[in-house]
Amino acid sequence: MSARGSNFWQCGRAATDRRFARYPRLPVARCEGFEATTAKLPAVDGPVAVAWSGGKDSTLARQRALLSGYRPTLLVNMAGADGTVRFHGVDGELVARQARALGAELLQVPAAPEAYEARFEEMLGELRKRGVAGLVFGNLHLADVQAWFETRTARAGLAHVEPLWGWAPSEVVAQFLAAGFRAVVVSVMEDRVDPCWLGAPFDQRFVAALAARPDVDLCGERGEYHTFVHDGPGFAAPVGFALGEAIRSEGYWIRPARPA
Repeated sequence: MSARGSNFWQCGRAATDRRFARYPRLPVARCEGFEATTAKLPAVDGPVAVAWSGGKDSTLARQRALLSGYRPTLLVNMAGADGTVRFHGVDGELVARQARALGAELLQVPAAPEAYEARFEEMLGELRKRGVAGLVFGNLHLADVQAWFETRTARAGLAHVEPLWGWAPSEVVAQFLAAGFRAVVVSVMEDRVDPCWLGAPFDQRFVAALAARPDVDLCGERGEYHTFVHDGPGFAAPVGFALGEAIRSEGYWIRPARPA
């Protein structure tokens, strides 16, 4: 919606196919590029939270939830025991700055790996107390991961919302870049992605390098790499950050991200 109150809908195919207008004239009664989606978009009566890592998938899932009519008022960050985003190396204060830039509340939940499930379920109970009606995830195609979250979210009485579920990784990447988000590569799996990309912008050059590796998911859905989003649609201002020297941890090369 524009400042003048006009509604605009962005065409998903326009990012990869020039035949389609980025902002088609409304109403759209028929489109040759239409495909049924497998995204899980249940009706929700009330605000929703977003499972938030600070990376590209959770960022795009939040945006797609907004475009689908949901009200994502809260970000939930299941952090490591030290408060940083596990495997990402992103400082908790940077996550807090993302939330402020997006005008959202933030619930940070530190959890050691062995306590993750218990802390996750405690977090779901806290969402209920806060009047949150559903939880948005950025899962794409790993059915076992999606089922783990859906079972627990539904058991807690919350709607399970997956705006990106079933999307092709190439479409997620195209949509993220076309929307104008800006991100940086903060960690890579040591045996899958060259550590020379640490600190590089998440852009077409990096995507092309990933596409040349058939054993790597283009979206890093199996954890091949992680990103930190510092600007884009919905951000009131860019999030300033600095990257430390590369360190090796839990099978990853990481450049820790800290407030600038």
